Amino acid sequence: MLDARLCGKSDGLDEPYPVIGHLIDTAMVCGAVWDRVLTVRQRRLFAEALGVPAGEARQTLMFWAGLHDLGKIIPQFQDMILRSRPAHCAFLGETAYAHDRSVDNSAGRIRHEVATHAVLPRFLIELGYPGTNGRLAKLLLTQVAQVLGGHHGRYPMDNDPRDLRNALQRLPQLGSGAWADQRAEHVAALYGVLGRPPAPRCRAMPVHLAVVLAGMVIVSDWIASQEHLIEQQQEAMGRLPDRRSPNALNTHARRVADQADALLQDAGLGQATFRSGRFRDLFPEIASPFPLQSSVEKGLAGARLAGPGILLVTAPTGEGKTETALYAASLLGEEVGSSGLFFALPTQATANQMYGRLVVFAKRNLLESSQLTLLHGSADLFAPYSGGVQGAVDVPEPRVLSDCESGRAAEGVPVSIEAGRWLRRRGRGILAPLAVGTIDQALMGVLPLKRNALRHLGLSTKTVVIDEAHAFDAYTHALLLRLLEWLGALGVPVVLLSATLTGELARGMVRSYLSGANPANATRQLPVPSYPGWLYASAEDDLVIEQSGPLASDRKRHLAVDVRHVVHSYEADRTDGRLAAVIRELGPLTDGGGCAAVICTTVAEAQRTYVALRDHFHACHGDGYLGWDYRSVEDREREDAAAGPRLRLLHARFPGRRRAALTAEAERWFGRTDKPGVRRPAGPRGAIVVATQVIEQSLDLDFDLLLSDLAPMAMLLQRAGRVWRHLDPAPPRPSWSTGPRLVVLAPTARGRRLAIPRSWGEVYQTSLLMRTLELLERRGGRAIAVPGDVQSLVDAVYADEFVSTAPERLVDQDIKRLADDMARSALADMVALPRPDRVLSLQTLTTSEADEDLIRTRLGAESVPVLPVFENGEGRWLDTACTVPLPETGRGRDKRFTIPEVRDLLAYAAPLAHGAWRAACGPANEPPISWTKEPRLARLVLLPHQVDPQGGVTGAVMGRFRVISDDALGLVMESEV
Repeated sequence: MLDARLCGKSDGLDEPYPVIGHLIDTAMVCGAVWDRVLTVRQRRLFAEALGVPAGEARQTLMFWAGLHDLGKIIPQFQDMILRSRPAHCAFLGETAYAHDRSVDNSAGRIRHEVATHAVLPRFLIELGYPGTNGRLAKLLLTQVAQVLGGHHGRYPMDNDPRDLRNALQRLPQLGSGAWADQRAEHVAALYGVLGRPPAPRCRAMPVHLAVVLAGMVIVSDWIASQEHLIEQQQEAMGRLPDRRSPNALNTHARRVADQADALLQDAGLGQATFRSGRFRDLFPEIASPFPLQSSVEKGLAGARLAGPGILLVTAPTGEGKTETALYAASLLGEEVGSSGLFFALPTQATANQMYGRLVVFAKRNLLESSQLTLLHGSADLFAPYSGGVQGAVDVPEPRVLSDCESGRAAEGVPVSIEAGRWLRRRGRGILAPLAVGTIDQALMGVLPLKRNALRHLGLSTKTVVIDEAHAFDAYTHALLLRLLEWLGALGVPVVLLSATLTGELARGMVRSYLSGANPANATRQLPVPSYPGWLYASAEDDLVIEQSGPLASDRKRHLAVDVRHVVHSYEADRTDGRLAAVIRELGPLTDGGGCAAVICTTVAEAQRTYVALRDHFHACHGDGYLGWDYRSVEDREREDAAAGPRLRLLHARFPGRRRAALTAEAERWFGRTDKPGVRRPAGPRGAIVVATQVIEQSLDLDFDLLLSDLAPMAMLLQRAGRVWRHLDPAPPRPSWSTGPRLVVLAPTARGRRLAIPRSWGEVYQTSLLMRTLELLERRGGRAIAVPGDVQSLVDAVYADEFVSTAPERLVDQDIKRLADDMARSALADMVALPRPDRVLSLQTLTTSEADEDLIRTRLGAESVPVLPVFENGEGRWLDTACTVPLPETGRGRDKRFTIPEVRDLLAYAAPLAHGAWRAACGPANEPPISWTKEPRLARLVLLPHQVDPQGGVTGAVMGRFRVISDDALGLVMESEV
């Protein structure tokens, strides 16, 4: 007879909770996950894979999920409860439960999930599961054992063949006698409660379904482990005369099943429900859709789509790609019975911006309330996302008890899209029906990390939109290709967006998705998409829909490109130097007003350029020149040319609060003139911003002139989207600006030979710079037709048949570039999961011990968060005026920091590239010990500045390096102190 005294949960409870109760609870929740989270297509695929009707497939998955904690019926786990609850566990002293504990000491400890993995195959074989002939990793019973044995995040190794029928022979720690009998009783009881689902008629599941099942088990276990649910069930079970009887267990199961849907709803899990309709129904504010938007609507809505597929959209900035993607996602999602969405972007800044746009879209088009999460490492510090729910650490979420041994909106009522506490916890956000975040959040799903099954489950129920698909190096691109293979296997509709993607890369990405869905598609012939244009390919048949020829564009223009060969010099009197060229090009602006940007390759280059221009304008306008000083009230009011142009610097190495202020100011000066608060600097003064690549993405800025250091062609064209960007309404232009113009500053030596400055490091590959420069020179000053010439120029840079004026040097650099790309791709292949059809064992999918906070989906992207601290005789401060004290503790419970406090404190921090300076840090650079309770504060490196009585500031010294925090320049790194 089943023994309901065996404990499944105990921490935080007045009385331990029986194993059988938790097994049934988890099974019932899994049934709700099947109903509420999986798509109709996923349910069908599971049924087909198992060879049973959908109803039986549901019961089977519930049965498996319930069995996840069968391994708690072992002496070691129950002994752990005995040590904390001796009165409750006195029954363990009964003769039936006798066990030689010395065996445990000699054989070693065994975790309960490992025990589940070991004992499960025997029971599945007894229930008629397919036999044991063949490779174990390919057997259904081994897959199920690995999935359940991996419910804490890591799949165990394949079962030992000796364990399949009697694991006790090799693992005596499992316990014999009553221990083995009770495991059998619990399996039989759960099997009966679930209606005795017949054994599946298949030898194995496809791997991509096994990982989704693993995610379902983890989620079901978490939901069923919530303290409030367990306490409710304990109270109800206590009223039953015999909680071990089949009737009592069935009553318990029905009670939990009745609550399960509400539990998932409270957690924020389920499918979003959007209105369906035409493009104009989803975007009523767009009176006249762009040609791209109309073409995609006409092409997809009029086609007979069947199942999942991939849509590739290639068009310049400003053609309405985002709205096109959201419309397409709703349409493609309908084909697979999914209305979930994950919008992936390259940076936190672009993700934050897209979050606001998705909030507007979702509130307008959702038929029911749903939850939208923002996914990146600093999401809870983004006030528009975190402000309402996560105000402080003092407000707890429903507790989830650990067992680790260490309605539809009413008519007229606005829908809610705010993410609740459950989904905001680490690792859960991808499970929300709607999510926006950095591409890294999806790419980590193809790295062998703990609990990556949650990413597989979360992505599998959505349409995935990947924006800026061109913005990655060979390493990240290779990971992206592997992600597309997995998304293809999972049957996830995908939308790829790009402004500057080569035709071959575009086809390669589509082919990766299709080959993931069916390996035979690896050789499928695909057309090169038109530019601007789009291409759709079905994953389930040969259907390919493409735009017939380049799309018409409402934003056709001719971009004037002038190449200036310059010596890389900051001496104003050197006529062939870079600074002199910049000053000459800015001459019309300084005389007649206007707005210009100077984009530099590195932060240090931008800082030097800014300082040189500031010194130049001081020399021109006298010591009274204040155009650089954002604090000057006097300068703010002046509009006469004698005051000199306004000058600002913008890059990533400013403390957060200062960078935010600079960004907001740039948006006020250079943003769309029809937006509230935008006030474009009037002539004759003009405004200049010196910046790095930070203004290429996420910021909707418009300049009359753009100067840029030489960069690969695709990046130059991307930057050129910031000059004469807004046409309706168009801002007032100075008389000297008659059309969009880009000035490229090419660092050259004698004979106009490209001479890349050492200060640029390895930001760009020399091969691409050489090819770009030669292509621009061949044009002889001819303007670039946008979008007409864009694709041909981007493709030409990578063409194998490229003919150079310096062939020997280019060949040498091409070899280096290709070797570097191959090495990066090979590294990605080494660290990534295998293709779904090449997974030999689930165990290989979670082998990495790395923390996901430390894992890298991009090479060279590592930076260290640093916090400038200013010290005087009175203490430590966060500002140079010594008015904001450095907090030693927070105001939350136990003096912990609340989320707003963490957000405010990190606003004083800035990123600094990892380097030799880090090794020179010492105790003075460590944060207060009390900060270790908050991981984001514990990671900070303090930069102690000294403030003298006169207010003079001396920077932080680490070995031979000095870093100075300057309001106008940001963090300035000096070496050889």
